[in-house]
Amino acid sequence: MRFNLAVLGAGTMGIGIAEVAAAHGCRVKLYDIDSNAVKAAIDGLSLRLDKRIEKGKIDDADKQAVLGHITSVNDLAELKGSELVIEAVVESLSVKQDLFKQLEQICDKNTLLASNTSSISITAIAAVLTHPERVLGLHFFNPAPVMKLVEVVAGLKTDQAVLKQATEWMREWGKIPVRAQSTPGFIVNRVARPFYGEALKIKQEQLADVHHLDAALKEAAGFRMGPFSLMDLIGIDVNYQVSQTVYKAMFNDPRYRPSLLQSEMVAAGLLGRKSGRGFYSYHQKDSEQASPFLSSQKQLPNQIQLNPSEHPFEQLLSPFKTVCAVTSGSLNQVGETVLFQTVGHRAESLAQQLKKPVCLVDWSFDYSHAEAVNLCFSTDVSDNDKNHIMALFQHIGKQVLVTEDSPGMINARVMSMLINEAADAVFNGVASAQDVDLAMRYGTNYPQGLIDYAGQIGWQNPASVLTELYQWFGDDRYRLSPYIRRQL
Repeated sequence: MRFNLAVLGAGTMGIGIAEVAAAHGCRVKLYDIDSNAVKAAIDGLSLRLDKRIEKGKIDDADKQAVLGHITSVNDLAELKGSELVIEAVVESLSVKQDLFKQLEQICDKNTLLASNTSSISITAIAAVLTHPERVLGLHFFNPAPVMKLVEVVAGLKTDQAVLKQATEWMREWGKIPVRAQSTPGFIVNRVARPFYGEALKIKQEQLADVHHLDAALKEAAGFRMGPFSLMDLIGIDVNYQVSQTVYKAMFNDPRYRPSLLQSEMVAAGLLGRKSGRGFYSYHQKDSEQASPFLSSQKQLPNQIQLNPSEHPFEQLLSPFKTVCAVTSGSLNQVGETVLFQTVGHRAESLAQQLKKPVCLVDWSFDYSHAEAVNLCFSTDVSDNDKNHIMALFQHIGKQVLVTEDSPGMINARVMSMLINEAADAVFNGVASAQDVDLAMRYGTNYPQGLIDYAGQIGWQNPASVLTELYQWFGDDRYRLSPYIRRQL
């Protein structure tokens, strides 16, 4: 459906949204308080479209169609007749409220008024209007022409018909719309907080350095980027500001507590790629980083014992059959050492209970395609068993990380916190389980929805990890969501 649209703000998000709408035949009016910014944005879009022509993705007719659908306007009064207005201006409640009050006087009574805000309450924006029922959030993700997800956010007074219409338009634009209530961080910025916050806490506890943590969560768990390289890319100051905003808006709930380490980084001006140094250095002379992976072990055991179960963890170990002799048993055992997938217990505690040496294996979204495994050992594991275990994994194509023994290791700890946050968002009515999973897959490129993954591995596993963390730290940030309790 082609309709009249206005976009306010000619920054990166504004011109990106305008491009998406124009590419789908909508007539777009682009406004910015700085008229030069509009011209610069359209010129920049023209150059980007030229690059797409060079790559054979579009032709000149496509480019001209997109540009032809975007009109620069210099006065808000020219927005009259728009069926949808999307603002993408500075993240300030007062600025947005003033702008929407002007729009309410200019636009027709049936015009939908949308904000692209990532963190400000839609209810608060609409509160100053005579007709708050037509105000909603349409939170696009950067870059808007590429990222599929759009959070369709309802304020307390938003009309359901408005949400339905906006959702239909987003689908017509080829987007994946998810419904969310106006709560701090909506879905993605709320649920994703532990990916950064818990990794920062593990680093601050000196359990692992940033190279090790990034490698565990990227190569072993399966996230597209590690949290520290991602924070450097986003900007440590930007990520810290979002964390502060969500924490304050959630009335200082310890689950969202910002990191002191991150605060210090911002104070020191170590902001990531844009400052040349963050958690990593981006100066050429400092570009080589020590690998966190252990060197290759060549010594394989003559025989091992495997549990023939179809559980994903046992499937990880199944390829061992191709490199050494295997017998069947109730435990997975190499020499004297028993291998378990971690469910939060320390290796040392399990070894004392079993009176056997223990090797724990960290979590992965997909063990079969993971490039690495993250292990930890109880203190009584012999060097011979350690070498055999590492050699087995390396012979089936996995790089090996070894982490200090601590509850939840790295991946299980971070992933359980993410699952808990996703579950709590569903429990508190922020969004449906399906929309939470869609949001995290398409808004953050997680390899699998968190609710879906928890169901696959069994809800008792993240519950066990969180319980162990709560007992170990005595910190309410690890309290178990009632949604998870209901699944047990």
